[in-house]
Amino acid sequence: MTLPAVIGKYNKIQTVTRLKKSYTVLNQAIKLSEVKNGSLDYWDYTLSVTEFWQRYLANYISINNKTVSESGIKYRYLNGELCRETLCVRNSYTVFLSDGTSLTVSAFQGLSNGRVIMVDINGFKEPNMLGKDVFVFAIIQKYGLSPFGYKNFGYSASSEDEDNPDSYNQVFGEYNRDVLTGSQKYACNKNSRGFWCSALILMDGWNIKSDYPW
Repeated sequence: MTLPAVIGKYNKIQTVTRLKKSYTVLNQAIKLSEVKNGSLDYWDYTLSVTEFWQRYLANYISINNKTVSESGIKYRYLNGELCRETLCVRNSYTVFLSDGTSLTVSAFQGLSNGRVIMVDINGFKEPNMLGKDVFVFAIIQKYGLSPFGYKNFGYSASSEDEDNPDSYNQVFGEYNRDVLTGSQKYACNKNSRGFWCSALILMDGWNIKSDYPW
């Protein structure tokens, strides 16, 4: 095996290891929070991002630093374009763990049954790109902590949107590898935004397979 191949394999293993660790930290925090705050099925997802963090997560995750609003990082989609989602740029709530990982809770309040969370496994370090070192999850009623690209986030697309392969079709209900890697705008491929890459890695048994858009 050549040196670049060895380095590439190591980087993939490190990516999955750190991503899985962050997922575990978040999942444990949610479980602990449910003991005091009740089932996440009844959490108030309409709260402001600061109120949501303080009520449901602040007491259950050990952090080194926090910042409200922009973290100062310029995130990019997997296709290389600048990310302009609310999660990336607008008034979200970011905290940093001891290992440098950042967790960003989206300020977007348009989802009635969940809250989107972005994990950057190396914080300020580059590439700050979806699907590379940045991955998206959500806390969802009935399903708990789930990767973006799995189950229903409460979005109701119009019939016109549902026929559009570039639409925000987040309601396909189960893991579907063809959809996750397909042509929709959030798919995990180099021509799309890469929001569904967390779902692909989890679906593949916490592995980055050879066809992953690395």
